[in-house]
Amino acid sequence: MAVFQRDSTGENGRSSAFPIAVILMIGAFVMAGGARDDIVSLMVWRAISAFLLALAIVFHGATAWRRGKALMLCALGIIALVCLHLVPLPPLIWTSLPGRGIVVSVYRAAGMDLPWQPLSMAQARTWNALFSLMAPLAMLIVGLALPEHRHRQLLYVLLSVGLLSGIIGLIQAIGPAYGPLYFYEITNNGTSVGLFANRNHQAAMLATLLPLLAANLSMFKGTPDKLFFYRSFTFAVGALVVPLLLMTGSRAGILLGFIGAGCAWWVYRSPEATGRVVGIRGEHRSRLVGLGIAGITFLVLAVIALRTPALGRLLETDPASELRVQALPVVLDSLWKYFPFGSGIGTFVEAYQLGEPDALISDRYFNHAHDDFLELLMTGGVLALLLLIWVLALAALAGRALFKGRDTKRGDPAFAGYVLGRAGFSVLAILAVASVTDYPLRVPSVIVYATLASVWCSNATRVFRKNARK
Repeated sequence: MAVFQRDSTGENGRSSAFPIAVILMIGAFVMAGGARDDIVSLMVWRAISAFLLALAIVFHGATAWRRGKALMLCALGIIALVCLHLVPLPPLIWTSLPGRGIVVSVYRAAGMDLPWQPLSMAQARTWNALFSLMAPLAMLIVGLALPEHRHRQLLYVLLSVGLLSGIIGLIQAIGPAYGPLYFYEITNNGTSVGLFANRNHQAAMLATLLPLLAANLSMFKGTPDKLFFYRSFTFAVGALVVPLLLMTGSRAGILLGFIGAGCAWWVYRSPEATGRVVGIRGEHRSRLVGLGIAGITFLVLAVIALRTPALGRLLETDPASELRVQALPVVLDSLWKYFPFGSGIGTFVEAYQLGEPDALISDRYFNHAHDDFLELLMTGGVLALLLLIWVLALAALAGRALFKGRDTKRGDPAFAGYVLGRAGFSVLAILAVASVTDYPLRVPSVIVYATLASVWCSNATRVFRKNARK
C-alpha cells in the first residue's frame, strides 16, 4: 500500500503544490524567524502567505481534506477559536467575563459608555495571531496533497535550510556581536542565532536536524559509491551539530540535542545499496572515512566553540532565566484570573502586565510566558485546553501507528512513509519539550516546519489504518 497517491493535478506530481511548499518553507525561514509581531518583514511575509493560501485552497483543498480530515478539522478548530475571540460581544456579556473589571473601570473613569467588545483584551494581538495561521494552513493543505517523492525533496530543503542557519550561526558566534548577519533588531547578539532572532529557537532547529539526517540516510537508494557519500555526509553534519548547539549558548539546547540524538537512533534504519558490491573492505573503508570526516569536523568546530563567548554563558547566571522563574507565580495567577475563557489568543503581554508586581517591572520586555502550555491556557482558556487534548490524542494515534509499523521492511511501499513519519514525530516531540521552557511554535518559520512534520505523521497513520483493515 503506497503511503501517498499520485497528485491530483497532474502526472508525476507536477503541480503547484510542491513549489508552494518550497516557497513557504524557504520564505518563512528567511523572513519570519522571530516571534515578535512588530518585525517589518512580516508585512511582506503575510501578503505572500495569503496569496499562497488562496492557491492552496483552490487547487489542493479537496485532496487535502480527503487525505487528512483529522488534521484539517484540528486546524479549522484552531482558526475557529481565534475567530471566536474576535467576535464583538454586548457589554452585558463581556463585562461579566473574569478579569475584565479593570477594563470596565477605565471606561467609567473616562466617562465613556461601555461599547461592544470581543473576548480578546488586545484585539490587534489576536488579529495578528489569526493572520499568522495563514502560512501553516497553506503548508498543511499542500503537504497533504503532495506525492511521496516530493516529501523526500522537502526533506532536502529542510536539511539545507537548517545547515545554512547553522553556518550563519557559526559566523555570528566567531564574528562581531553586532555584525551584519544578525537579521533582527532585537536578538541575542554575540551568540549563534542563525536565521532566527532567538538562540533557543536556533538550538531547537539544530536538534531536529539529527532525526532528519537519520531519515535521509535510512531512505537511501543507489549504488555503494553513493552510499559512501551519504554516510560520510550524515556523520559529518551530525558531528557539526554538536558544536553549533554549544555556540548558541542555550542550556535547553543541550538537552534538546540529547533528545534529538535519541530520536535519530529511533528513526534510523540501516541503508542498503544496490548495484555492484564494493566488498567488505570497501564497506569498512566507507565507514572509517565517514567517521574520520565526522571526527575532524567535530574537533575543529569544538575548538572554535570553546573560543566563543557563547559557551561561557552556559556556566554563568542568566538574568532572563531568573526572570522567568520570578514571573511564574504571576503567570499562574493570571491563568486562574482569566479562567475559564482566557484573556484572548495572543494577548499575553497585556494580560501579564495588568498583574505584574512593581518588583518585576524593569527594562526587560517579558513578551511570553516561556512555557507555551501555560500561556495557551492563560490566553485561550478551556477551549484551548480541549484543542490541546485533541492534538495530543492525534499525536498518540500517530505514535501508536509508528511503533506498530516498526517492522515495515525496506522495499515495502510504506517504508519511506514510516521513516518520514518517525522523523516528523521526533521533530514534534523535540519542539514540544522546548515549549515547556520557551515558545518555539510562536515563531512563524518553526510552525510551518512543525506543520510539515505533522503531515508526515498523518500520512503514516493513514497507511497504518489501511494496512490494519486487510
